[in-house]
Amino acid sequence: MAPSRQAFRTTAQFGSARPPIRTLAPGAGAETAARWNQDLSLSAEEKGVTMTIANEFIVVGVDESDVALDAARWAADEASRRHCELRLVHAFTLPAIAGYPEFTTYSDDLQSGLRHDCEKMLRRVAADLQREHPDLGIVTKVIYERASVALPAESAGALLTVVGSGDENRVYGVLLGSVALAVASTNPAPVAVIHRGHHGRTSGPVVVGVDGAGTSEGAIAFAFQAASFRGAELVAVHTWHDVVVPGTHRFQNPLVDPARIEQEEREVLSERLAGWADKYPDVPVRQVLTSGRAVPRLLQEAEQAQLLVVGSHGRGGFTGMLLGSTSHSLILHSQAPVVVVRSAPAE
Repeated sequence: MAPSRQAFRTTAQFGSARPPIRTLAPGAGAETAARWNQDLSLSAEEKGVTMTIANEFIVVGVDESDVALDAARWAADEASRRHCELRLVHAFTLPAIAGYPEFTTYSDDLQSGLRHDCEKMLRRVAADLQREHPDLGIVTKVIYERASVALPAESAGALLTVVGSGDENRVYGVLLGSVALAVASTNPAPVAVIHRGHHGRTSGPVVVGVDGAGTSEGAIAFAFQAASFRGAELVAVHTWHDVVVPGTHRFQNPLVDPARIEQEEREVLSERLAGWADKYPDVPVRQVLTSGRAVPRLLQEAEQAQLLVVGSHGRGGFTGMLLGSTSHSLILHSQAPVVVVRSAPAE
């Protein structure tokens, strides 16, 4: 069942009140964060201010790179639209000694000093974001861990996880392209991958890829919701492969009727969208059907889009296989931010 739009719009304006920026201590988990959210909400109630819904949040991986700051701004815009909390997470590690990650001769003072510098960086980023979004509740957290491990761990229960993906061959930081792909492959929440320059587009549709196997159900739900929050058109793209009978030219076999195939695929798309238009009557929907490969058509439709949403059912032992070839290609080449919504594992 799709979440109702109203469930995400229960926050009043703060007026002159401004939610504090909070820093989670090392080792603090979801229980601590939830308690802080409750305290924050109670504090706001005492002042006659309605705060963000305590159990809804967006996670964004942050470092000091330009693409990281674009990702953080994009995440702040999204959290502001949804009236939910924003959690800024920075993960760092020190190089392993002699190839043994568990063995280190680094002093505690060094790690403590690095953590302090990272916390200062996050507070600075949070302050900049709150100047743009005075009503936004922000939590910061520094974690000594690989980013590809830390971000999924922090994303349990999140509405969305946001990561940047740069072209640089970065050794450290959470914005390495391989990290973005790893997080998109394993994250428990939908993942938005932001490339440099993606921040700030406020016009254009939300595009969603729709398949016939049910993999895209979560993506459709997310896309309708995103379009509703943006007041945007939803473009639902469904593609199929042409039928070619061996020894013939395409569609020349009398048993293959291209018009019938197109009608069947149209019915597939209509079935996948059924019910969502009733739940989101404010969202205009344009259906796009075409034979051929999905990636080129989705990229074409996303050229002027605010957002491209796809499902993923990739499986296997490697990151690319886990993510799926279509979503992998779209992340690498899309001119719009890409949200990957992984399908639930089969029982």
